[in-house]
Amino acid sequence: MLLIFNTLLNIRHLTIAPSHVSNSNIRPTCPGGNLHTRSVVNNLPPFASGRPPLVVEEPHPATSFFVEGRSNRYTVQEAKQLHSYIVKLGSSNIYFINSLIHVYAINGALGDARKLFDETPHRDVVSWTTLVDGYAKFGKMHDAKELFDSMPMRNVVSWNVMISGYGKQGDVEAAVGQFNEMPERDIVSWNSLITSYTRNGFSEKALETFIDALNQTALIPNKVTFLSILPAIADLGCALLGRCVHSFILKAGIEVDGLLSSALVDMYSKCDCLEQAVHVFESNPSRANVASWNPLFAGLVRKSIFEDALDLFRTMQSENVEPDYVTIVTVLPAIADLGAIGLGKWIHTYAKRRKIGMNATLNSALIDMYSKCGCIELAQQVFTMAEDKTVELWNAMIAGLAINGRGKDAIKLFSQMQAENLEFDDITLASVLNACSHSGLIDEGLGFYAAMKDVYGMTPKLQHYGCIVDLLGRAGRLEEAKKVICSDMDIKPDDVIWKSLLGACKIHGHVEIGEFAARKLIEINPNDSSTYVLMSSIYDAVGRSRDAVMIRKMMNDGKVRKEPGFSFIELGGTVHEFLVGDRSHPRMEEIHNMLNEIADKLKSMGYVPQKKLVLFDMDDEEKEVAIYHHSEKLAIAFGLINSLHGTPLHVVKNLRMCSDCHVFMKMVSKIYNREIVVRDQRRFHHFRSGRCSCMDYW
Repeated sequence: MLLIFNTLLNIRHLTIAPSHVSNSNIRPTCPGGNLHTRSVVNNLPPFASGRPPLVVEEPHPATSFFVEGRSNRYTVQEAKQLHSYIVKLGSSNIYFINSLIHVYAINGALGDARKLFDETPHRDVVSWTTLVDGYAKFGKMHDAKELFDSMPMRNVVSWNVMISGYGKQGDVEAAVGQFNEMPERDIVSWNSLITSYTRNGFSEKALETFIDALNQTALIPNKVTFLSILPAIADLGCALLGRCVHSFILKAGIEVDGLLSSALVDMYSKCDCLEQAVHVFESNPSRANVASWNPLFAGLVRKSIFEDALDLFRTMQSENVEPDYVTIVTVLPAIADLGAIGLGKWIHTYAKRRKIGMNATLNSALIDMYSKCGCIELAQQVFTMAEDKTVELWNAMIAGLAINGRGKDAIKLFSQMQAENLEFDDITLASVLNACSHSGLIDEGLGFYAAMKDVYGMTPKLQHYGCIVDLLGRAGRLEEAKKVICSDMDIKPDDVIWKSLLGACKIHGHVEIGEFAARKLIEINPNDSSTYVLMSSIYDAVGRSRDAVMIRKMMNDGKVRKEPGFSFIELGGTVHEFLVGDRSHPRMEEIHNMLNEIADKLKSMGYVPQKKLVLFDMDDEEKEVAIYHHSEKLAIAFGLINSLHGTPLHVVKNLRMCSDCHVFMKMVSKIYNREIVVRDQRRFHHFRSGRCSCMDYW
C-alpha cells in the first residue's frame, strides 16, 4: 500500500484531457471508436451510440425505424417485425443487421441473435463483437470465449468485452489473462481490468493497475477510470489516497457529475471523512436524483449519526426527491435507533404505495425498525405477510420478540422453524438465547446452549457466551456465570461480557465477583465510566461508603467522564431529545409544571424517590430534584402535555433505566392511563396499567 501511495504521489508527467473527452468507448457494443476503417459510422449500432446515425450507406425506408430516437428501448418483438420487413425487401445492409443482433442480444434473445448472425454471409468485426458482448452480458462466458476464439479479426473492443465479461463473472484470473494477451490497449481496457479487480474485492490490485494506467503516457484517464478506482479506495478506507484522486479529477477538468459525485461521497463516507462527503454532496449538480443522496445516508448511518441521517431525509423530502429501495433500507436503522415510529410508518406506507420490492432484506429492516420502536405487533404483521421468509427474516422476528420481553413467543417461533425443517444459523440461536435471558427462562436457555454443540453442531461464539453469562447473572447464579467466562470460553471475553457480570453483581449485591469483573473491565478500557458507576453503586448498596468514595475518586483522578443520559421521544413527526437535568427545551417551564403535578400524584400513592441512586455529594432535597430530572422522566412529561389523551408514548434512552425511573413509569402509566414504551440500553419495557412487561425481571 505504501509503495502504491508513493508511486501515486510521484507521478509528475500526467496530462489529462478536459472533460469533453468522449466516454463512448466504454460501451462494448459501440466498437466504432476503436475500428480503423472507412465504415466506422455506418457500422455503429444506434443503440450503442445513444443517438440515431447521421450517415447511412444505401439509404433505405427501414432507416426511419432506427431514427425514432428510442435507442435501447426496442423490444424483441419490434426487432422481429423489422427483421421480417428487411428480409422481404432483400436488404443486406450490415448496419441494420448489426443493430438487430444488438437488440436481440441486449434483450436476452441470444438464440435469435445467433441465428441472425449465422445467416449473415458478410459479417464484420462489429457483428462478431456485438454477439460476444451479448453472451458476456448474460454470463455465458463459455459461448463468448468460443465465438471470440473463432473471430477472423479482432479489435480492442472485442478484447475489452471479454475482460469485462470475465470480471462480472468473478473470474479475475481469466480477465487478467485476456488483458495480458491484448496486442494493443486503450483506456477502456485498463478501466475494465480495474473494475474487475474492484468488483471482486482485489482493491490493492485495482490500485496497482490504476497506477500502471497513469504511467502510460499515451493514455488519457477518463471519468470511468475514476469511477472504477474510487470504490477500491473506499474499500481500503484510505482517505489520503482518495483526496489525491479527487485532486486529479479536479485538475484534469473532468466534470464532477451526479455519478462521479456519488462515488466521491461514498468514498469519503467509507473513509470516515464525512465533512468532505457533505461538501461534495452539497456541490452535486444532480441532487434531483435519489442515487446522489444514498451514499451520504449510508455514511451517516454507518457512523451512527442517526439524527443527521433523519435531518438529511427530511431535506430530501423538502426538495421533492422521492426515496427508492436503497434509501429506505439505509434509513430504517436510523429510524429504529431514534424510535421515530411515525416516520417509520410513513416509509412503510410509502414503500407499499409505490410498490417498492418488499423482499426479505426490506421486510427484515421493517421488522427490526418496528421491534426497536416497541411496536412488536406491527413487526409480526410484516413477518406474517412476507412471502419470502429467509433465515434473515426469521432472525429479525425472533430478535424483535426477544428484546420486547416475549421470550416464550421467540422460542415458539424457533420451534416452528425446526418443525418446517428450515435452516437456521448462529445468529438465530443468539437471538433465542437472548430471549431466554430477558424472560428468565433459565432451563430453556441452558438447554439451547448445551444443544449448540451436541445437537446443532455449532461452536458457540462471543455473543452466545454473552447471552449465557447474562442469563445466569440475572438469575443470581453468579459463580456459574463467572465459571463460563473463566473456564468454558475458548475465546477472550470482551467488555460486554464482563459488564453483564458486573451488572448482575449490582442487582444481587455480590461485592467479590463485582470487584473481579471491574478489574477486568478497567484493564480493557480504563476510561469507561460505567464500570466505576456500577462498582460504586455496589459498595453503596452494601454500606461500604468509604470504598464507594474511593471509586469515585479514582474516576475523578483518571479524568473519566460519566456518560450523560439522554432520551428521545417522537411527537408530531419530530424527534425531541432530553438530557439529564436538561433546561434547554423551549417548553421547559410547562415540562417542569407537569413534573410537579406528577410528583404530587405519585407521592399521594406512596412513591418515595430512591435518593441513594444519586452518587454526588448533595443534600436530600437536591438529590430528589436530580432524580426527578432524569432524561426519560423529562421526555414522558413532555409527551403528556404534547399528545392526545390515550396516545402511547415511546421513549428511547441511551443508558440502562434506573430502578427509580422504572417505578415512576409504572405509576404514571396507571395514573394517566397511558401505554409507555421505554427502550433502554438493554431491552424494552412496556408499561400498562401500573405493570411492566419485564415483570420486574431486568
